[in-house]
Amino acid sequence: MWEEPAQTLGERRAWRPDGRHRTYPSYITATSYRSTSLHVRPDDLATCISCGLCLNDCPTYRVLGNEADSPRGRVQLIRTLVATEAVPSDDLAAHLDACLVCRACETVCPPGVPFGRIMEGAREVLAERRKPGRVRGFLTRLGLGTIADHGRLALAARAADFYARSPLPAISRRIAPVAWLSSLAPKREGAPYRPAEKENADVCFFAGCVMRESFGESERATVRVVERGGHRVSAPVEQVCCGALHAHSGDGDEARRLARCNIDAFAGSDNPIAVNAAGCGAHMKAYGDVLADDPAWRERARAFASRVRDLTELLKPTPSRTKRPLRVVYQDACHLVHGQRIRQQPRTLLRATLGVTLVEITDAERCCGSAGVYNLTHPEVSAELQGQKVASILAARPDVVVSGNPGCILQIAAGLRAVGSAVPVVHLARFLDDPAAF
Repeated sequence: MWEEPAQTLGERRAWRPDGRHRTYPSYITATSYRSTSLHVRPDDLATCISCGLCLNDCPTYRVLGNEADSPRGRVQLIRTLVATEAVPSDDLAAHLDACLVCRACETVCPPGVPFGRIMEGAREVLAERRKPGRVRGFLTRLGLGTIADHGRLALAARAADFYARSPLPAISRRIAPVAWLSSLAPKREGAPYRPAEKENADVCFFAGCVMRESFGESERATVRVVERGGHRVSAPVEQVCCGALHAHSGDGDEARRLARCNIDAFAGSDNPIAVNAAGCGAHMKAYGDVLADDPAWRERARAFASRVRDLTELLKPTPSRTKRPLRVVYQDACHLVHGQRIRQQPRTLLRATLGVTLVEITDAERCCGSAGVYNLTHPEVSAELQGQKVASILAARPDVVVSGNPGCILQIAAGLRAVGSAVPVVHLARFLDDPAAF
């Protein structure tokens, strides 16, 4: 299925989730790899020594049980992809497309393989060499174009809100082809958030795209909790989508364009940039990599990335109180825990709230299956991961589920509704802003 590098030493056994195994070559030292594309760096490919420690932490490998759907297998496929300029096979493309890019493999990888960067580059290569079908190509362009256009996104958010509040979801649940999509339609949290610039601010706020349209209350709560800590928050009005979904989908040109726009939009100061969406924060912290090959923007991108902070990196624990004892589950968003290595800060903030009992769940750091638009492109795998996450949450008997990413919130809320649970799922900022409301 993929070409093995020339240097192999010995063999290892990779155990599958079902207890079976397959034998594969074991690499003690990496050879040099050729890349015909600037999007995938040979030095990155050489970091993988095929030790296999990533397999058990890869959600798609655990669900599909296929070596080619593991991080190690995908690195081998990418080596094959970029070794020549040939059009990749449908099989190779399918295995790369099936990756969540959750980056759980990076957390357990001894040599520190930058898997997220490798996969984004590989998907850009796929996009350049393969023409998608007309329907898929149209839907991809429509979706990514809508995310990056505030006007179109506002219309889409209003339509989703109208749909979610109408009787239509109850009808759609009986129609298999649309039931899954219907379950994910978000209700708006109050009015959309609109960025506002303030003088003498010491913190900038990145409002995002979906967050500002569908999670307006969480956005306003973010500003309040930061300012309650003694800061003054300004949100540049010219900011745009961070470009993460475009990068994950192989649209590197648009991802780079959006990165340049944001660097310009936030160029008025050196203040930290607060972000309340895990995927946005992880991607913006990587702007130095996104624009590494652009000499005119490289240094500005690195300087911008050094300013980006997740909300929880800016807040200090502040005593507050719930109106009743609450068992709270904190859901680790993949691009927060794996992409930004942020684990304890949210938990510390929650534990400072009087009346909160923070309860951990089994496999807390495993992906919920949202992964940007993965729940739309790979609904079967996404539904399996959603079910596993919901089962772990319900076993903890929480009163509230808290997360720091909009995709996780929508995915888990849909999963809980599907099993008849009324446990609320809210953004961390909303909970910290007013814990007595839950």
